[in-house]
Amino acid sequence: MDIGNHGQHDSTVDYLFQDTTFLPDTEPSRFELLLQLSSRSRYTVFTVLYAELFKLFSALPHLSEFFEQAADLIVLPQKEQYPIINDPVFQVWSGLAFHHANRVFTEKAENTQTLEEVLLEFPEMLLRIEAKSKLQGFHDYPPVYRFDIDPLIMQATPPSYEFPEDESVRKELLRAGVSTHFFSEVVHVALSRIEQTWPACRDYVQQLVKAICYLPDGTFRSCSASRYTGVILLANRDDSILDLEESLVHEATHQLLYNVVEVCPVTVEGASRDASFSLPWSGQKRDLYGYFHAFYVYIALVKYMERVRSRPSDEVQRAQKRLAFILRGLIRALPDLEASDDFTPHGRQLLDNLAREVRALASKHTGLLAKAAPLPEQVLGATA
Repeated sequence: MDIGNHGQHDSTVDYLFQDTTFLPDTEPSRFELLLQLSSRSRYTVFTVLYAELFKLFSALPHLSEFFEQAADLIVLPQKEQYPIINDPVFQVWSGLAFHHANRVFTEKAENTQTLEEVLLEFPEMLLRIEAKSKLQGFHDYPPVYRFDIDPLIMQATPPSYEFPEDESVRKELLRAGVSTHFFSEVVHVALSRIEQTWPACRDYVQQLVKAICYLPDGTFRSCSASRYTGVILLANRDDSILDLEESLVHEATHQLLYNVVEVCPVTVEGASRDASFSLPWSGQKRDLYGYFHAFYVYIALVKYMERVRSRPSDEVQRAQKRLAFILRGLIRALPDLEASDDFTPHGRQLLDNLAREVRALASKHTGLLAKAAPLPEQVLGATA
């Protein structure tokens, strides 16, 4: 079942990528168009899936509720429909349904039982989304969850994080560290500071991050993945509010790029998945797509840190030091990315736009770069 680019009109996508990086300092209408196209893409995936499943299962009485409710969702006005199909829980369900349907259609599955079980979950999944929406109402920051996150999201997080199934283990973890309520208040403070520092960035977080999962026992500082788009995982490993601001901006920018890639891939199909690149900032290994993700996110962080001004002097100094360190890594990463032949035409266009940003930032912050300590030698080895 190959949906390709989900029928996006070439000229619209061409316009979308012209002279933009999609970051919060670019033309707002381009970001709005991106969200519209990614929503349309998700809708198209669902309608194509529905049509294929109807051919296969429409005669089965026990799936009649799925087909009735799916058809109702398909004909809803966009204002009511898009909040549902863009919900992370719906996106996880859609990904599972698409995966298992594809296994059936390509005859890789022994039977249709698993796919039918996913479809039977559809009505209850919609009820959970509706109940959550009524409970939350309007929030000026994403809700923070712990073990009360939706079970479909719990199912999607491994290997990033594996939720313990044992209730006694969960209770023990809940007793460790600060409470979810307290952490939620700290997140609120960090988001308020993001709004004061870069209002457009705060708006991006509001639109791109649908839920935060607080996992103090996580082995990461922060984490996200396209298989649970809209959800970010935070492990409370930040040493300051400024660090938490960085984590939030970092993960929101990953969400932004997930939306870009849903509309149009940035690397070619069949590009090497070998982790042949070393990130200049940490020395960790990544493939081209992962390297580009890091590059994209770190440009956003430089743009954030340079806006950290109306703060105590020690905090401003920390932001400038962080800015210089990240920017030095961006300068080192740029030749690696520009030398790759594995970008799509639109991916290359986005890279070119980002390259101009990096060179402009390097020129703007020459003084900081001159004073900055060199990158650690262990991360300055060959990057390809």
